[in-house]
Amino acid sequence: MKPYFRGHFCRQEVREGLLVSYLRHINHTAMEFCDSMGDRGSAPPTLLLLLSRLCIDFDNATVSYMVNLVDEQFVLEEKQKGTTVAELRQLFRDGAQRMLNHYVSVQGLVISQMLRKSVETRDWLNTIEPRNVRAVMKRVVEDITAIDTQVGQLYEEGIRKERSSDSSRRTFGNFSMSRQQQRSQWGRYAPSTLDNSLLSNIQKLFSERIEIFSMVEFSKVSVLTGIIKISLKTFLECVRLRTLGRYGLQQIQVDTHYLQLYLWRFVSDENLVHFLLDEIASSAVHRCLDPVMMESSVVELICERG
Repeated sequence: MKPYFRGHFCRQEVREGLLVSYLRHINHTAMEFCDSMGDRGSAPPTLLLLLSRLCIDFDNATVSYMVNLVDEQFVLEEKQKGTTVAELRQLFRDGAQRMLNHYVSVQGLVISQMLRKSVETRDWLNTIEPRNVRAVMKRVVEDITAIDTQVGQLYEEGIRKERSSDSSRRTFGNFSMSRQQQRSQWGRYAPSTLDNSLLSNIQKLFSERIEIFSMVEFSKVSVLTGIIKISLKTFLECVRLRTLGRYGLQQIQVDTHYLQLYLWRFVSDENLVHFLLDEIASSAVHRCLDPVMMESSVVELICERG
């Protein structure tokens, strides 16, 4: 009875039936929150972030400790063991990755909806000359800052690319504006048979391609980079669908410069923010009926005051 008891009860009932099944149940329950995106009962983003951290902790320490403890207490030999520690760790590792990707998608969707509504509900043809940064841009920066604090409590900082000098960041708005002015002038000197949209598409062929929905690493900067990429990509697509007047273009110019002043510090590579905001400003120029840019000094003054 003793060999049978140890072979069957210890391995099948305790290790596999109790411990392994319980660990799989925890993982499966956590993954169910990833299948409810868009439903009213979807999980709050904070819970998704906590569950992703829980799965990482199970992968790093908890699974190995619990399984090894059972093996030692019930004196299980190697040939008697079933599911391996490596398999269970990988299960939680994959779960943590899926949970964190879902967290980034949910938070990116929240900010994207805010930006989309702000663009679609405004009359960009008849808007007045900009004197302030739009409130929605301030809200975006506030929300990103709050997310940064939240994620920083659970995940390490992560690796950032070497940043440029402060002076280069301050002159980004000037570089971006001069680039847009230059593009609009190209259209002026182009042959009348050349479609401006074709010229724009040719320019994009030589632009850096950015993967928006890429895998998120287990670090704060990677999470924030993913959220900001989704948000700015939505902003870009919304601008491409609108027709703007002169002051509508200038408002986009002010808004993008304001975002640039703050968002670069949250991402792994500040050039990514520069590129996406530059594309937004470029699209605004192409969608504008009277593309006259605001003086860079005025833009900087409005953003500093805002």
